[in-house]
Amino acid sequence: MMEGQELPDGREKNPHVYKQTYGEEEVDELLAWFEDRKDRLPQTLRLNESTVSEDLPRTVAALLAVLKKHKGKLSVTFYGYISHLELVRLRLREQGWE
Repeated sequence: MMEGQELPDGREKNPHVYKQTYGEEEVDELLAWFEDRKDRLPQTLRLNESTVSEDLPRTVAALLAVLKKHKGKLSVTFYGYISHLELVRLRLREQGWE
């Protein structure tokens, strides 16, 4: 199955969440979203058919630490981290997290 195709329940199987640039406001909002929820994240989370985060709280904490440290000088180097957090947030929202 290719990116963008839907699962039987209507969710995208492999959503494309990577963007060419991320603004500081977007990053601040993403950081705040995870900060509000970091103490109650599930231990594991399936991101797609081939990727499972076995220690989601640790992964999120590590990504947040890097982004906090570098958010004043974000570059393409960090866009993969942001994209990964966006995918995690999307999957959590699909499970009812808000």
